[in-house]
Amino acid sequence: MSGSSANVAGASLGSSGNSGRYDPPMRLIRLTIMIALAGTAVAACGSNASSGQTLKGKKFAVETGKRAVTVDVVDNNFQPAYVTVRAGTKVTFLNRGRNRHNVLSVDDGFTSSGFLSHDDSWKVTFKDVGDFPLYCSLHGTPTSGMTGGIRVVK
Repeated sequence: MSGSSANVAGASLGSSGNSGRYDPPMRLIRLTIMIALAGTAVAACGSNASSGQTLKGKKFAVETGKRAVTVDVVDNNFQPAYVTVRAGTKVTFLNRGRNRHNVLSVDDGFTSSGFLSHDDSWKVTFKDVGDFPLYCSLHGTPTSGMTGGIRVVK
């Protein structure tokens, strides 16, 4: 496409000369960009809105009496998948499976692990109250497959 340009800032979407093509007014381009940005901002609002992951309705193992809890990472699931702990609890994710896994925070609520081989572990101390959805990117997505969550209470 020799001689064509796509300079959005200059609102020139046609060829360099005005060879009968319609060049949309700058106001229309700005409006289109603002609508797109507004849609992105709305989708990112809320703690779980960007991922679609919610912990509502999940069955939680209650481990609020412990200062340290282990979640087994086995092939294709976390055991227990959903755990309630008190703020300040250290959670160890221990890969007891044959396959490599990782533990990723859906909403950047905690530092995600790297790849965990068999018997490798990853420790996270949850200091803030809230829900922290997680998943293994090798065997799931933020909303399906190998997912879990930590609920932190006072």
